[in-house]
Amino acid sequence: MVRSLDLPLRNLFFESAESNAPLLIVMHGLGDRMESFRDFPDLLLGDRIHTLLLNAPDPYVVGTKWYDLDGRQEPGLKNSRRLLEEIAERLRSDSEDMPHVPKNRIVLSGFSQGAVVSLYTALRAQSEFAGVGALSGYFFGSTDEITDAGRRTPVFMAHGLFDPVLPFETSKDHAVKLQSAGVTLSFHEYPIDHSLCLEEMQAFKAFLETLFFP
Repeated sequence: MVRSLDLPLRNLFFESAESNAPLLIVMHGLGDRMESFRDFPDLLLGDRIHTLLLNAPDPYVVGTKWYDLDGRQEPGLKNSRRLLEEIAERLRSDSEDMPHVPKNRIVLSGFSQGAVVSLYTALRAQSEFAGVGALSGYFFGSTDEITDAGRRTPVFMAHGLFDPVLPFETSKDHAVKLQSAGVTLSFHEYPIDHSLCLEEMQAFKAFLETLFFP
């Protein structure tokens, strides 16, 4: 069943029929919309889990954005983090239309800007998310801001070797920096550009399987 939830961001909710199902949040990249990721449930764990596609809050030239570029990232990132924390609170609420999923059963994931927002939010959280899926993204800010809950949150990072938008070496360097800061992180590289591939999705699926169905 696909519907929208009463949340502060436009969304599509792919509901699981399973009781106590975990939840995957998916966030798109710059200039895109959530509809581009409608195939994620089928590529990943299907209706074994809930999947929530979120649309970014701010308009862009085409599509929407999670934050500005060129040195003005942080205000938008802070706002996106605030919205995600609010959404996590609502998802576990007793409201009849909500799936009642606790924060520690929610994985934050996204592509490009969505990946950056996922890392920015989960690694600074005061209570832990179930995990992070950062596809073609990087870590914004200082590792000094990473909380104990953030260090306990498993992270899946993946990046294309030939990415002309967000250089592979930047993402790889950030992954090493996060590992050195005590974050539990696995890094995966693929011979692609700023995009996704089937092998990457299969690896991310295996990561989710390990988290939720060990």
